Amino acid sequence: MFSFFSAAQVILQPNEIKQSFSWSSAGDVLKYEISIKRIDKKSINSKEQFYHETTEEETKNCQIYIDPALPAGKYSATIKIYNLLGILEEACTSSSEFTIYKAYQPEVHDVEYLLNKQSVIYLDDPDNDGIVQINGRNLFETDETNESLIYTDYFLTNGHLIIKPEEIISYSENNRRTVMRFNMKKLHVGKYYLIARDASGLCSEYTTSSTLNVKFKKWIDIDIKAGYTLPFLLHDDTITNYFGTNCFPLSAFVGVSIMPVKCSWGYLGIGLRGSYTRADGSGADYTIDGNLIFLHGLLIFQKPFLNRRLIAELHAGAGITCFNNYVFHYQHNIDSIPLNTVSLSFDAGIAIQIFFNKRLFTEISTDYVFTLNKDILMGNLQPSIAIGWQF
Repeated sequence: MFSFFSAAQVILQPNEIKQSFSWSSAGDVLKYEISIKRIDKKSINSKEQFYHETTEEETKNCQIYIDPALPAGKYSATIKIYNLLGILEEACTSSSEFTIYKAYQPEVHDVEYLLNKQSVIYLDDPDNDGIVQINGRNLFETDETNESLIYTDYFLTNGHLIIKPEEIISYSENNRRTVMRFNMKKLHVGKYYLIARDASGLCSEYTTSSTLNVKFKKWIDIDIKAGYTLPFLLHDDTITNYFGTNCFPLSAFVGVSIMPVKCSWGYLGIGLRGSYTRADGSGADYTIDGNLIFLHGLLIFQKPFLNRRLIAELHAGAGITCFNNYVFHYQHNIDSIPLNTVSLSFDAGIAIQIFFNKRLFTEISTDYVFTLNKDILMGNLQPSIAIGWQF
């Protein structure tokens, strides 16, 4: 079996084309006889375009150069083998088809992201559409039918990834401009080159003119928020028995998050969350009141959706729960000694941020806080709603 190829015309110098044709060796042979015919779909019979018997050196190297060069088109090559006695080995005769494409050196003179008229895509721009325009020379249409002899492929590469456009939007009639759209979900932070490759394999150069930078406009997000929360005690009846309720509506919370690690797959950061609850209750012969304060440091993961108009968040961390100034009030102005304790607690929650514009957002969240105390193991759920601002 032999493999033939003449996939491209190799341009050595201006106006000079040299075509190579090679095959795999059949071992010790006297010579090869090569016949190349052009495949014409409009005609039943193929016409021979080239015939050659190899010299000793060509036989050894299994390579020849076709002169004069064959024009672009589809061809069928037949190779016959003569053994060392000069006898044709009919059983070893083999054929293969190949295509010669027209070679046009593509050039990319500049790359422009149409949204901002720059060669930069900001991943945190909510209006991103992924539409890129390139200007240059020999920018032909892509080959949708696998039949074209002249075409151009386009792709972005950073040396590791190759990202092809999702859609070619338009071409100019003079083959100097092409507009295409890339899938924003496939773009990661980094420096890319927009490469045009013609049918023969010739590629545009890796230059500053062909670069497209993908980055975040803001390298860090700082969110500040404040709102209302409504704690529900889920287990351990100690507080419920004393207060007569497991829900304390006089509550509020504040939070801040700092997100310094931003990637296309999501953001990582840290934050603080604190809440205050005024707890009031009564029993058969007393009233009770006090302040319940939660403060937690958090590790945060955020994932943007809908061009950053919606952000889903997971967070978890540790901190403290403060029982501050809890006092029992009895008749005749008798008060108990105030209770003040600080206990270790843990917080885990989810949140959804909905942005009204690039800065203002509302957040809906739910947190579960588990408190470790020598007297009680308190778990409470804290659904919340807040208004926030992103710096």
